[in-house]
Amino acid sequence: MRNETNSITKLMFVTLILITSHTYSYANSSVSIKTVPIYPFSQDQQHLYDELKSTNKDQLLFFKHNRLNLSGLTLLSLLTDLGFRQDSRLSNNEKSNIDATDIALTLALYHIASQSQGNQLKSPANKPDDFKAALNNDTLSAYIDSAMPQFNAVIRLRQAINKYKRMQYIDWPLLTETFNPQLGQGHAEVKILRHKLMILDDLNKAPNSTSKHSTSKHRLHIFDQSLIDGIKHFQRRNGFKPTGKLNTYTINALNQSIATRTNKLQVNLWRWLSLPRTPPTKYIMVNIPAFDLTLIDKGKPVMAMKVIVGKPTNQTPVMITEVNSVTLNPTWTPTRNIINNDLLPLHNNNNTALKSLNFHLAKGFGVNTVYREIPADLQSMLGQYRLVQRAGNNNALGNVRFNIKNNNAIFLHDTPTKYLFNRHNRALSHGCIRLEKPKDLLTSLLISHGDKSKTQHMRLSDSLPVFITYQTAWIDNLGKINFRNDLYKKDN
Repeated sequence: MRNETNSITKLMFVTLILITSHTYSYANSSVSIKTVPIYPFSQDQQHLYDELKSTNKDQLLFFKHNRLNLSGLTLLSLLTDLGFRQDSRLSNNEKSNIDATDIALTLALYHIASQSQGNQLKSPANKPDDFKAALNNDTLSAYIDSAMPQFNAVIRLRQAINKYKRMQYIDWPLLTETFNPQLGQGHAEVKILRHKLMILDDLNKAPNSTSKHSTSKHRLHIFDQSLIDGIKHFQRRNGFKPTGKLNTYTINALNQSIATRTNKLQVNLWRWLSLPRTPPTKYIMVNIPAFDLTLIDKGKPVMAMKVIVGKPTNQTPVMITEVNSVTLNPTWTPTRNIINNDLLPLHNNNNTALKSLNFHLAKGFGVNTVYREIPADLQSMLGQYRLVQRAGNNNALGNVRFNIKNNNAIFLHDTPTKYLFNRHNRALSHGCIRLEKPKDLLTSLLISHGDKSKTQHMRLSDSLPVFITYQTAWIDNLGKINFRNDLYKKDN
């Protein structure tokens, strides 16, 4: 079964490569219209399709009487939302070659349903038998719907994509980089700014409305307090400091075309395909570009906190994993990279620095562990000993470490450098995730932190799912579309 699924996934990429692109221009943007191509399919692809068609009583899967059936319409809608194609309507070429179109749509559905990136746990891949069962039970449309994870955030994201696609043809003139009006100042570009903020739902009232707080129609070009508030709203949604001032970052973001933002939403919808199709009852969601962690219980956020994530040179990996144990008052064994790049230079500059930070050398394990102090010639000892920081207030992992299953030595943990949470950009770690409020998370796991000095390892009776995600666009619980900087340059 695994080999069959893997071969299907490979076929998907072949099919995706064959996508035909035509280009036309929106206002201030160039958009690629993707349609299903009419190419000869490989023998393996044809065999796979014939098997599924046989299950469907030798009928086309997505057509009836040469017209798209409900399953076909459902799939085209999903493919369009994902950016797989520009239009949910078939092209004339696709209509004229429905046999080839039916094959391509079938393979595309398999590709969508088989996504599982960053999964650190053993989980069943998409099973071909599930597709066959849907055909046998006449539930293919429901199977297509279930291909997308059933999170409320996914529904909101698809709604936002369709909203932005309806805005594609709106005129989108650019603000100049030097535009920086002052309160009460008149400027021709103020009209452009007002237009953008209203289209993007950051400015509620037009100045010619009947609101008692609005200005008259002829004051459209005046930079007033409502525009400052609108800029602040826009800045919050885009992850900027809400100053209300037009700096370079804010102007560049305001100039970004609707088509570009639509694409960003679609890229992030693809990322949801890596998550479980059915959400757990309770789970942790970490969003790397947003520098935040949310604890979800029964579909509702019950706790949120700031986090510090990996620098672009030491990226926090995307993961589907779980917390299975907690270590109170942990020791810290730094990785070789951290030793070479950070700790050795610190020691070479001041050979008492590591000792003052409670480091020592250790060899062996358990009762057979041998310890010794940090020597002046530390480098020569690292072949025999490992460098370990004892538990304590200055330990890099703080007072608690949440252990998650992964192959990258990544943890969720406390930190002694609490002041760093005041920073706007919190991509500062070597890959691990530092928590603003670790005690709150401990409490949610029904663990109390008693002994403040003894290292304790506690296994959870029930593991808690953890989704470490990379979402540069999402819709919050208030319905506001949020965008963030592409921290690790993954959106391309």
